[in-house]
Amino acid sequence: MKKIFLLSIITAFTLVFISCSNDEDAVSNASEEEIVGVWNLTALEAINGRSETTIEGTVIPATFEAVGKDFQTVVTFSEDPQTVVSEGSYTTVLSTTIGGENQTQEQEGEDFFESEKWRLDGSILYFGADEEEVGFTIIELTDSKMSLRYELNETVESLFGVSTVTATYNMTLSK
Repeated sequence: MKKIFLLSIITAFTLVFISCSNDEDAVSNASEEEIVGVWNLTALEAINGRSETTIEGTVIPATFEAVGKDFQTVVTFSEDPQTVVSEGSYTTVLSTTIGGENQTQEQEGEDFFESEKWRLDGSILYFGADEEEVGFTIIELTDSKMSLRYELNETVESLFGVSTVTATYNMTLSK
């Protein structure tokens, strides 16, 4: 059971940055000038997380949710070149249910973004480049607050089997 729990954690958090999002709640007037600057990570959560892992023909369903706390992370969006760098730390509290068994684990996180390129296309804020690019939908953008969301829906093969993972990730940055 520990292997399955660890697989769920690994799958959930290694996939955090490989999805694209399209959201009807998106802002329609985002500009690059509003994004450039120094932001503090103030909220981070994964909701409605579900995974199904198939190991040797057996399907093992799991659910998970995660919430961040103890935020000490500063995220800097530079203009020319368009890079994003984060420094600091935060803690993620991950709650997983597998086979009716609930488990909660805390994980330390550092360097939320690491010198990634960023670009804005409408209401989607992209990080990375080429095939590694990830799109976050901007849900709210003011002078002092930026709320981002992305929908994860991925299938991944690992040493343990094949996992399908879905979740909604929400992040809030404040100036």
